[in-house]
Amino acid sequence: MERTTIYLDAELRRRLKDAASRAHVSEASMIREALAAYLVEKQPVALVPVGRSKDGGVAARDEEALEELGFGRE
Repeated sequence: MERTTIYLDAELRRRLKDAASRAHVSEASMIREALAAYLVEKQPVALVPVGRSKDGGVAARDEEALEELGFGRE
């Protein structure tokens, strides 16, 4: 691990200290866990194609496909 420094305002520091105490973990451990969870949540989602449609794909005819499903009708 590498050492780093972060700056917290007094209220955030107090909340961190209280939460770490309640969870029986170090403040550093709590910061690492929170940062890891935040970074996972912010990762772009990689969309993986799962197959091909028989007619060349809905993307090629998106407006038509939406109309077939009733979108755009009043």
